[in-house]
Amino acid sequence: MFKKGLPILLASMLVASPAFAAKHDGAKHVQKSQLVVKKEEAKKKQELAKQKKEEAKKKQELAKKKKEQQMLKNKLAELNKKLSKIEERVNEVTIALETFSTPKEQPTEQPTEQPAQPQSEQTTEETTQVVNEQDSATVTTTEQSPVVQSDEDDEAEKQEELDQWFGKLIAASNQLKAVKNEIRALEKKVSKNDVNVQALKEKVKALEEKVQQNKKKLLELL
Repeated sequence: MFKKGLPILLASMLVASPAFAAKHDGAKHVQKSQLVVKKEEAKKKQELAKQKKEEAKKKQELAKKKKEQQMLKNKLAELNKKLSKIEERVNEVTIALETFSTPKEQPTEQPTEQPAQPQSEQTTEETTQVVNEQDSATVTTTEQSPVVQSDEDDEAEKQEELDQWFGKLIAASNQLKAVKNEIRALEKKVSKNDVNVQALKEKVKALEEKVQQNKKKLLELL
């Protein structure tokens, strides 16, 4: 019995000894320190991973912003190009209508001087004058027919040309409406107070006024 109790007694004495207790506490402290270090390292790794994730997100946002700016730049250039073409067509109509509304100068006929004729020739002319006067009515009627036909042809040609210009104005007006819709869609992506967008809107407004002026002039000429 004493032999069996001896190991237990020695163990109890060993545990109760200050040296053993200090050694045991030191081991616990080392384990605790190692655990704290591991936790700190894990925390630093998490923070580093979070920082890298935020940097990657910022890069993506920056790339997206640059892409949107390039898209905006390309869209503005496209709309300006469309408006320039519309402006050319409207100016073409304006010049044509000004030409129509400007009266054409009629060429003035210079009177031709009749050379002095001998007395015998004058007598002959007086003799034949009666005969010529009798045929004058028929000749005048015959000559008037081609003149009237020519005026009608000119009027029909003028009407056809005015109709063509009117069609071009209608097309320009529809194109301006399409550009306005594109500008509205663009305003949803950028600020409405954007300088470039405002410049586009002012250009559209000026062209619309010019189209209306040309339509009014066309209706006066038709």
